[in-house]
Amino acid sequence: MKESFRAIYAYGILFIIMISFSFQGCSTSNRIFSENDIVNSAKRLELKYCIRDRDRRSPLLYFTQSIVKEINARNEISYTAYDVLSLSASSFTPDEKAIIIIDNEVYTTVIDKMELDNIRNISENTTNILTSDSTNLSVVTGYSENNRKIVRFSYKIPLSTISKIKDSDQFSLRYYCGPSMLTIKPKRKSIKKIKQLIDNT
Repeated sequence: MKESFRAIYAYGILFIIMISFSFQGCSTSNRIFSENDIVNSAKRLELKYCIRDRDRRSPLLYFTQSIVKEINARNEISYTAYDVLSLSASSFTPDEKAIIIIDNEVYTTVIDKMELDNIRNISENTTNILTSDSTNLSVVTGYSENNRKIVRFSYKIPLSTISKIKDSDQFSLRYYCGPSMLTIKPKRKSIKKIKQLIDNT
């Protein structure tokens, strides 16, 4: 009885640790970080937010976007977006374009850079066997393979588009991956932070 309780307790602790690691990447999300870039003589503000896709039909597993606002010595402002899409292994590679939809108006951005990585993780499947002397022995029963694609985009967001985002209550991002149409809708909290980033000087 004690052994089974210990096993349940151990699996519970393991589950909590795995959950905490899965959200670790978002631990700094929805926060605006400010710093001075002495190399480019600019003030730099960065906001990062995350979205996990719950649609089982979608190849998108996870999405993060970092928006960097730079104010140079001449008080000129620029915005650069850095999007990271985590896709299932069977997904097509996205088209080289990121589309912003604001109040049913379509704004296509010019991609500055696109990177693609194929990630392959292999993990052991183990089970505990009770031996004749009542000790637990961990035995490897097989292997699990987890494959996914990581796609990274960077592009400038025009000031005219930023102005539209500021005046809107919602907007979405659109990517096309073969037959799949990925629509990413930032949550209200993230939109509020984006507006704070725009207003921050």
